[in-house]
Amino acid sequence: MNRKLITLVLIVISLTVVTGCTEKPTANSKVGQKQGAVQAAPVYKPDPVIFSGIRGESLSFINDQIQLDESILEKGVAYYFNTELDGETIYFFVVQDKNGVYRAAGNACQVCADAKKGFDQVGNDMVCNTCGNKYPLEKIATEKGGCNPVPVNPNLKSVGGKLIIEKSDFEELKGYF
Repeated sequence: MNRKLITLVLIVISLTVVTGCTEKPTANSKVGQKQGAVQAAPVYKPDPVIFSGIRGESLSFINDQIQLDESILEKGVAYYFNTELDGETIYFFVVQDKNGVYRAAGNACQVCADAKKGFDQVGNDMVCNTCGNKYPLEKIATEKGGCNPVPVNPNLKSVGGKLIIEKSDFEELKGYF
């Protein structure tokens, strides 16, 4: 008797598998679509990361230059700005170090740039908001590669009390923001 019951159960399971009765058609079934057909998974597109660092004041290029009055900059204090370059917003900061040298760098870490968190100033250092690495103001814009602020210009020129940053100085910052 047990053998007959086991045989009957196996026949029912086999018929179910062979005839495809494991899924019933629904109102959403498409004509010609096989029952139980695998649907393609939706493509996951992550939201783009938006820059969350200090954005600063918006500046525009005039004759392919940004000009800043030296008088607005206090020695040892980073000032944050942004500008548009070929349709992309570029975030940067300008600082006068303790030796009186004016420096400009992108507000993006070359290694941690994908996080788009930028830098904050803590004392005489610029600190990456992602990894926490510290860079003295005297080193800003002097080193390429690694976990450093992206260099713009390590020694800005001053003409008639205005700091000049050339549009071409910002080319390396494309794609960081």
